[in-house]
Amino acid sequence: WRPKSLQQLTETIKAFSQGKSFVDRHWIIFYWIASNIEYDTVSYFSGKHGDQTAEGVFQAKKGVCAGYANLYKYLSDQLEMPCEVVSGYSKGYGFEDRTDAPSEIDHAWNAVEIDHQWYLMESTWGAGHLDDTKQFKRELSSYYFLPHPNEMIYHHLPENEKWQLLRTPIKMTQYLQMPKLRPLYFDLHIELVSPRNQAHVDLLSGKSYALILLRTPSDVRLIAALKFNNEKIDGGHYIMFDRHEQLYRCYFAPTNIGKHTITIFGKRGDSDSGQYTPALDFKLDVKQIPKTIVSFPKTWDQFSDLGLEVISPQNTHLIKLNNGVDHAQILIKTPENVELLGRLENERKEKVTGGYQVYFDRRKNIWRCYFAPDRNGLFEALIMAKKKSDPGSYTSAVAFKIEARQIPSPPMSYPYTWPSFYDFDLKIEAPRNRSNAIWVDNASYAEVLIRTPDDVQLSCDIKYDKVKVENGSLTQYNNEKKLWQLLFAPERTGLHELIVYAKRNNDNESSSKSVVRFNLNVNKLRRSIKFPLIYSQFQTKKCQIYTPIDGILKKGSVVPIHCVIPGASDVN
Repeated sequence: WRPKSLQQLTETIKAFSQGKSFVDRHWIIFYWIASNIEYDTVSYFSGKHGDQTAEGVFQAKKGVCAGYANLYKYLSDQLEMPCEVVSGYSKGYGFEDRTDAPSEIDHAWNAVEIDHQWYLMESTWGAGHLDDTKQFKRELSSYYFLPHPNEMIYHHLPENEKWQLLRTPIKMTQYLQMPKLRPLYFDLHIELVSPRNQAHVDLLSGKSYALILLRTPSDVRLIAALKFNNEKIDGGHYIMFDRHEQLYRCYFAPTNIGKHTITIFGKRGDSDSGQYTPALDFKLDVKQIPKTIVSFPKTWDQFSDLGLEVISPQNTHLIKLNNGVDHAQILIKTPENVELLGRLENERKEKVTGGYQVYFDRRKNIWRCYFAPDRNGLFEALIMAKKKSDPGSYTSAVAFKIEARQIPSPPMSYPYTWPSFYDFDLKIEAPRNRSNAIWVDNASYAEVLIRTPDDVQLSCDIKYDKVKVENGSLTQYNNEKKLWQLLFAPERTGLHELIVYAKRNNDNESSSKSVVRFNLNVNKLRRSIKFPLIYSQFQTKKCQIYTPIDGILKKGSVVPIHCVIPGASDVN
C-alpha cells in the first residue's frame, strides 16, 4: 500500500492496527518506514539535511536519521503510543576514521513505551546500510526492532544517559573503548574471550601479529579480513579452530605503520553454502614495523577440521622463485586418515597442466607438495584435502601464492601420478621433470625409463582419444642399467596418453595398478610400427629385446633376433 498523504498513511496504519498488540502496531510502523523511506546519501555527505520533519520525509520518501526518527515518533503519536526521539552518537559509517570523541551528536533513533516498559527502536539502521561506494543498500533488519539495550550500547550512545536503558550507564570514554559488535555477533552467540571488551588490539609482545580469541557454538564458522587504507592485506590473517581449548584463534599480521581495521565475519552451518556477514570490528594501530614480518597462507575450514599443519614454508603466504629456481615445495603434516591433492592456477585462474605433484613421503611421514609455474608471473598453489574413507570429492584446505621470476625454458612439469606410484617406491629416470614424454621428429616410438624395487614389475599402454593402440607399447627390463624401459609407438600424429601400470611379482590375485601418466604430442611420424606381442613371462623374467623392435616381419626374410632372457638355458 502506497498512501498519497501522511494523513492517509496514518489512517491505513490505524486500520491495520485494529485489535493488535502494541508490539504488532510498532512492527507495522517499523516495517513501512524501513520498506518505503530511502536513506538520503546526498544530504548526509553534503551536510545539508533539508526538511527532516515527518511530512517532509514522507513527501520525499527519503531522509537522514533525524527524519526516520521524526516520522516514527509522528506515527506512534497518531496511534497514541508513547515514543521519544533519542539523540546521541553511533558507530556507523565513517566511525573507523574517527581518532577521538565526537564534538557533537551525529545520530538519532527512538525509544518507545510498551506496557509501562521502555524499549529502543532503530528504523534507520533497520532499513539498510551504506556500502563502500557510499550508496544506500536497502536491507530490512529486524534486529533493530526493539533491540536489547545491553547490545545496542556497543554502537549507540544516547546523549541523555537515561535512554541507555541500562542499570549502570556508561560514559563516552568507555563507549569508545568498546569493540564494534554487530547484530550477527549476538545472533550467533559469539563470545569475545580476548581482548576483553575493547575496540583496539595490539601486537603481542615480541611477536609480529595480534591475536583475537573467540568462542562460538559448534555450528558457527568464522573468516576475517585485515585492511589498511581500506585495502585488504593479502596474507594478513589466519584463523584456526583450537579443538583443545574449543575456541577460534584469529591472527593478524600487519605490514605497514598506521591504522588498520580488522573485521571478523560469521555464518551458521557447516556447508560451504551461505554468505558470511560482518560480526565484529577492531582497530589495530601499528606504531613500529616488527623486525620480522610474517604473513599467512589462505586457509579454509577443512584445514583445521582435518587437523592439517604446514611444516614448510612457515610465516609466509608468498613463495618467491628467482634466479632459475623452477619449483616450490610445501610440506604438510596430516593425520593418517587424510589425503591431499594439489592444483596450480595462474593469475587468470587457469589450471597449469602438469604444474603440481603431491604425494605422501612414507619415510618422513609427511606430504610433499611440489608446484612448478610454466612462466613468469603470479600463481596460486592450492592444496585440497579429504578423509580417505570419504567417498566425496576433495575440498580446498590451504593455498599459497607463488611469485615466479626467471623461470627456465622449457619449464619444469610433472606427469600425473596415482598414490600407488609412491606405494611401489618408483622413480622416473627419463624424462625427468617433464609431464610430456620426449618425441623426436620423424621417430617411430618414444621412451620412458623407470627404476623400481626388485619385486615390482611394470606394464604400459598408449592411448589416442581414450582408445588403446593395439601393440603400440612394449615393456622390458634393462638388466645392465637395472631399470624398466617402456616404449610407445603411436599410429598417427596428435596428443596421446602414455599410462604405466605396476604390481608386485608375488601378487597373483590383484591386477596391475595405474601409477603414472605422461602426455605425448606427436608432430611428425616417419612411419608407424607395431611392437612384438609379448607374454606375461617376458616381464616376469625381466627380458629385453634389442632387435628387431618392429613386430611386423617381412615374409620370407631371415631375421636375427637379439634379446636378453635371464637364466635361459635353451631357446626354441
